[in-house]
Amino acid sequence: MTETPEVLTIQQAAEYLQLHPQVVYRHVRAGTLPASRIGRTIRFKKSVLDEFLEKTGWEAVQAFMRFQEQHAQSTDPAAIRRRRFSMEVD
Repeated sequence: MTETPEVLTIQQAAEYLQLHPQVVYRHVRAGTLPASRIGRTIRFKKSVLDEFLEKTGWEAVQAFMRFQEQHAQSTDPAAIRRRRFSMEVD
């Protein structure tokens, strides 16, 4: 297995993130993926991508925990049905 370099191209970043290169381009254009531009080229620092994944992963866990805490307090049968429907639709 080859070692991933510290500075990645679009193709290398896509492979590292297990995404299609066009999806990586989309996230760069939207500003949701940290990237650096050098002239017309786009480069990613592996350690920055790792930090980004770690941070967004923990944010998702914390949001899920808040969701569970808020909805665990509700015992109204109508609210439970709405919540179940909402979770199935999402």
